Amino acid sequence: MSANNQILVKEHKGKWYVFNNVTAESWCDENGGHENEISKKDATKIFETEQEALNFAFLLDNSFDEWGPNSEYGVHYKLAKDGADVKII
Repeated sequence: MSANNQILVKEHKGKWYVFNNVTAESWCDENGGHENEISKKDATKIFETEQEALNFAFLLDNSFDEWGPNSEYGVHYKLAKDGADVKII
């Protein structure tokens, strides 16, 4: 079974957020009842610039633990499997 996860990098109100271990495809309901939403409190780390966020995200993605690589789909601005956007709340 695959991990189906990624690292998400998103800008929100002038800050850059890095989220680790995000599901790589939409989790909103099929009827459009809500968007793919993630709480800023769940961010792994917050940065002032996009470049700082990307540098950290790629370092994080290149790390390994006892189960192998950190993510299956790598670093993305949107969800890797379906290209959907994620709203920070």
